[in-house]
Amino acid sequence: DHLAGQRDACGDYGKLYTNWRRMLGGLEELRMRDQRAQAELDLLHHQCNELEEARLVAGEEGPIEADLSRAEHAGELIEALNTVDEGITGEEGLLVLIARSRQVLHRPAGIDARVKELADRLASVAIELKDIAAEANSQSASISLDPAERERLRDRLDLLLRLQQKYHRNSNEALLALLAELRERAAAIGSLGERIAELAREEEVLRQRVHEQAAALSKARAQAVGPLGQQATEILHALGMPNAVLRFDHHVQEAPGPHGYDRVRAHFSANSDRTPVPLDKAASGGELSRVMLAIISLSADARELPTVVFDEIDTGVSGEVADRVGALMARMARGRQVIAITHLPQIASKAQHHLLVSKQDGAGGVRTSIDPLDAERRVDAIARMLSGRRLTQQARDNARVLLKGK
Repeated sequence: DHLAGQRDACGDYGKLYTNWRRMLGGLEELRMRDQRAQAELDLLHHQCNELEEARLVAGEEGPIEADLSRAEHAGELIEALNTVDEGITGEEGLLVLIARSRQVLHRPAGIDARVKELADRLASVAIELKDIAAEANSQSASISLDPAERERLRDRLDLLLRLQQKYHRNSNEALLALLAELRERAAAIGSLGERIAELAREEEVLRQRVHEQAAALSKARAQAVGPLGQQATEILHALGMPNAVLRFDHHVQEAPGPHGYDRVRAHFSANSDRTPVPLDKAASGGELSRVMLAIISLSADARELPTVVFDEIDTGVSGEVADRVGALMARMARGRQVIAITHLPQIASKAQHHLLVSKQDGAGGVRTSIDPLDAERRVDAIARMLSGRRLTQQARDNARVLLKGK
């Protein structure tokens, strides 16, 4: 991607793809919630309809209970009220007796003030009794003996009590509050569908952008894989593999992934009579080291890496090949810092600076030291690579030749 000049485009695509996948996840979650909500919505509509059809009125239970009790005891009530009315207004009722008593007191009341007070009190009693009789008569007339009305009241009260028990509420007021809550929840579920539709439109736009950018990346990669393989092959030739071939097989997937449509795999052959096969199935340790060095050298240039660290990338190489590997690393070091961990004198001799890494066992554990080497100690370090633990003058002379030849 860097060699194809797509570094920024890859970064933009990665962000776009991540946002798209996040949006897809959110959309899927909303759709699952919507599926669960639809079942809940059906229940909410049923509950709302049931409570709405009941035509609930706040506080109606008390009056209905009183009316039902009156209807169930209508005969008894009418009989008692009529008896009261008759006892007050009948031919031998209280009003007749009081009227006689008032007549008896009429003359004495003019004589004695205290008797007049009694006569006045009897008059007040007569007025109160008339009111009582009239009220008893009115109540008696208002009581219905209709069995249908009694049944209607009983059914209504049964309905209210059943709804209160079903929804675990203790009054019509609580049922009406529940109805308002159910309506609000149903409206919220309805708005979920609108959110899904809006998010689906946004996802469609984002998905189209993902496909467009993935297609552009794929086109650029298709143009870059050939030259990249050729450049890597030329480096391998310079590293002592004259018949090596490295190419990159480019396959386009149907669906975009985090890096686009593409799958790129390195194919390699070290010999002219062998068809290139996947790199992990063909390369030996030394060959793989040189392939990695070739790719890294190209990548370092393309990405403008300020520092490259090689940890024994010279594994499996020696002699002239090691010298060529060191030369390539030295060329890379002209434009950046290259740090190489190596045990090969051909490679170490190409460096401008040397650091000696050593370990010592002690009572407190293993201690690692890193020491910068001056010119003479550099000669000794490379000489040890050449001759082993015992330093010889010939090894030192060979080390000086290697250092001068870098």
